[in-house]
Amino acid sequence: MRNSSTNQVLEFIKRDKNVLAITGDLGNEIYDYIKIYYPKQYIDYGISECNMVASSAGLARQGKIPFIYSVTNFMSMRAFEFIRNTVCPFNANVKFLGRSAGFASSYLGMTHQGTEDIALLRSLPNMIIINPATPIEAREATKAIYDYEGACYLRLEGAGEPELFDEQYKFRIGKGQIIREGSDVTIISTGSIINEAVKAAEKLAEKKVSVQLINMPTIKPLDSEIIIQATLKTKNIITLEEHSIYGGLGSAVSEVLAENNCNARFERMGLKDSFVKGFGTREESLILNELDKNNIMYKIEEMLGMRETEK
Repeated sequence: MRNSSTNQVLEFIKRDKNVLAITGDLGNEIYDYIKIYYPKQYIDYGISECNMVASSAGLARQGKIPFIYSVTNFMSMRAFEFIRNTVCPFNANVKFLGRSAGFASSYLGMTHQGTEDIALLRSLPNMIIINPATPIEAREATKAIYDYEGACYLRLEGAGEPELFDEQYKFRIGKGQIIREGSDVTIISTGSIINEAVKAAEKLAEKKVSVQLINMPTIKPLDSEIIIQATLKTKNIITLEEHSIYGGLGSAVSEVLAENNCNARFERMGLKDSFVKGFGTREESLILNELDKNNIMYKIEEMLGMRETEK
């Protein structure tokens, strides 16, 4: 996802002199290419994320379009006050590309794992929040935030994710998509963890359990209508995210359910008042934190009364 998004930034830079590639002592092969071949549209602020954000807000007010590419913890947490005070009050046209979100950097420990970023930024006025599931969706979402006038946060979890969409896929800010139809339970997923949900749904189909799967790339604004319709259809809702259940997708969906008097059984799958447990690969972290396909299956079977409540 990182490369598909930043490669799109390169395409913008080639045709729009107002687009800037901004980073804070971080890059990838694409931003490194921009540094060499488009030096007037590249700025590296070093390990100074607060200055990077504040300066980008000023550049945006002068007609520039900064695309900040940084580790999400350093950008959304260390520089949170500056996002709040210099970007959001003016709806400055700053685009935040937050890499290493979720479990992508599990081997580096909690200091480099972005698992509270959505909760923080969702609280800010004028901030669009997008968490794509695949490289194509990340690319199309990057195009969408370029066209959108205002502050946007694009959460880029990892690399090498399986693709769910074809080249005709059209991304729309604020819209979810039904990836799989089902009648017994609905999983609402955000980000690349949807691949675990796909595997779980396929295995459950062998047991005659019908799982509806919704991809929810935009957390703010949230697609309330697709949530309400899913509740009416299946009566059982599970949210799935590589993020704390507090303030993320699970909280956002629960707000929709409560405010619309929806009658459904509801469960949140994510980090439960904890940091990421253990060290290792992303796949190992999903298992250790009970967010892999087997634990998703267990949760659904439990919800449908197919298992005892205790393991």
